[in-house]
Amino acid sequence: MCSDRASSEARLVFGGPTTEMAGEREGSKCWGCGAVARDGEVCPECGRLQPFSAGGDHWAVLGLERRLGLDRPDLERRFHELNRRLHPDYFRLRSPEEQGISLEASAAVNTAYRALRDPVGRVEYLLELEGLGLGTAGQAKPPADLFEEILELQEARMELQTADPDEAPALRARLEASRAELEARRTGAESELTACFPEWDAGDVATRRRVLGRMRDILATRAYLRTVLRDLGAALAVPSDGGLTDP
Repeated sequence: MCSDRASSEARLVFGGPTTEMAGEREGSKCWGCGAVARDGEVCPECGRLQPFSAGGDHWAVLGLERRLGLDRPDLERRFHELNRRLHPDYFRLRSPEEQGISLEASAAVNTAYRALRDPVGRVEYLLELEGLGLGTAGQAKPPADLFEEILELQEARMELQTADPDEAPALRARLEASRAELEARRTGAESELTACFPEWDAGDVATRRRVLGRMRDILATRAYLRTVLRDLGAALAVPSDGGLTDP
């Protein structure tokens, strides 16, 4: 066990968690002395840095309850606080074990923040945790209500590639209008997705499962719209003479 002096110095240097984070973090036995210590904090007895529990999710890493509705300023505050306290530079003179824990913990904090800061990424991560990730199957075919429209757009794109100079402007205008409409639908899908957050956060097991299915369908629609919009953008960037249009 480390000396009392080492324990006191560790607490002075790294500090303790904020009241909010301390109340939400899991506790387990310290790998060094066996005392109860919180994940991602220094042991209150021996001062050794503790790893995050294996199998914990991104919410747990940041000291959060698993919820979709998150306060962005609070998320950023937690990220910066943890990133500062767990940074490997602070542990360069500590034991090899703690240096390794610091590297892994710091990486876990960065990964968690990147996944949770974006509402869409947050849902994608939750679906993966629940075994409902989109994969390639969720993007294989267009939504039923877009099927006919997508076929017409594909035909218009092909026509544009070989269109005569006098026909190209009308085809291009048609594709531009379709792109604006699809962009609006993509934005609407994202708004529909975030509107599901309160129901999932407050729901029981059955409600959450149902809402997850709905959000998965919304994400599949959004993913397909993004693919179509990318293809439209590529087609509109190439005029009939084969060169690129002016930005």
